[in-house]
Amino acid sequence: MAHLIPWSTPYVYEKLERNDTSNGRVYKLAENVHVPSVTTVLDRTKDKAALKAWAFRIGQAEADRKKDEAAYIGTWMHNTLECIISGDAMKFGTDWLAMKGHEMAFTLANRYFDAISAVHGSEVGLYYQNRYAGTTDLVATYRGKLAIIDFKQSVRPKRHEYITDYFHQLAAYAVAHDWRHGTAIDYAAVLISVQDGTTQEFTTAGREFQEFKAQWMARLTASEAAAPVPPPFG
Repeated sequence: MAHLIPWSTPYVYEKLERNDTSNGRVYKLAENVHVPSVTTVLDRTKDKAALKAWAFRIGQAEADRKKDEAAYIGTWMHNTLECIISGDAMKFGTDWLAMKGHEMAFTLANRYFDAISAVHGSEVGLYYQNRYAGTTDLVATYRGKLAIIDFKQSVRPKRHEYITDYFHQLAAYAVAHDWRHGTAIDYAAVLISVQDGTTQEFTTAGREFQEFKAQWMARLTASEAAAPVPPPFG
């Protein structure tokens, strides 16, 4: 598959080793330095009341089935988007849920990727001091600005006020990128592909994004105070 978007690589990104443990995902920064992932911190500090109520309403088994199905579709969607960005050969699934993931990826790419003028990194590993690490879907020049971009799939359309966790995730990656690479990222976007065939774009910048960064750091501090030290690998 040909490259559809030009690449520009002013930053040297490191490959980070990670491991899923009973206490969440852990990244290895050095021999004896292990830090929690961004998603682990978010999970530890989020309000899960609505999620628990939903699971109670439909039953835990059905809730687990729906979450697993959404995760499976999301994996295929992300894999497809990575191939579109990297130019690597596409790998196709062999069931209808995988086909749904492919379809949602192409719908998202067709809607928004012409706004990307340069890709700086895909599946970029980032870390901040010895406190956390994570992997952002994309660092790119988007709508003319250096941006952190994350791809999401959803069963139904989202609303801005209900996706604070997404904005905190973007803020975490921006803080880490700024610290590690000397940037000052002030723009981020969540690109959502909905299973009904629609798409959504939510962006944040300026004072709002700075507030999300502050809120993320507060969540990180709360997580560090409450959670055990991440275990070593192995």
